[in-house]
Amino acid sequence: MASKRTLAAILILGGAVTLVAAQDAAPPKPLVRKDLLVFGKVDLAPPVRDIFRPKTSAAPAKRPVRPSVKPAPGAPEPEAPPSFALNISYVGSVKAGGATIALVLKGGQTLSVSQGDEVAPGYKVIRVTAQAIIVRGPTGETRTFAKQGDRP
Repeated sequence: MASKRTLAAILILGGAVTLVAAQDAAPPKPLVRKDLLVFGKVDLAPPVRDIFRPKTSAAPAKRPVRPSVKPAPGAPEPEAPPSFALNISYVGSVKAGGATIALVLKGGQTLSVSQGDEVAPGYKVIRVTAQAIIVRGPTGETRTFAKQGDRP
């Protein structure tokens, strides 16, 4: 019996030592930093921009105009700059009532256009398919914009 009492006393004493050691240890760090919490009503600054709309790109800086230089006699004529200056992305299409409506990104905004509509002044949609959109410019030049995004 004495051995059982001795064993019980050792277990109780060991448990007490463990409790004392646990009380002396530093408490664990809290999950929430209460010093960062703001209590009461706080006036917040209005948001700078809507985070759910894409950023619109700023207009590119204008380059300084260089004085024109006349080519040497017999030199080939320099090429004229391209007259087609429309910058769009064709992102998809929707078929509705037998007509195909194209979804186009232009300047950070989504436009829905169909055959015969103008994307920009002077730029008319000639044809819309599921894979591409064809646009005619003000000089009569046509350009094909392929569908952007997932490719098979």
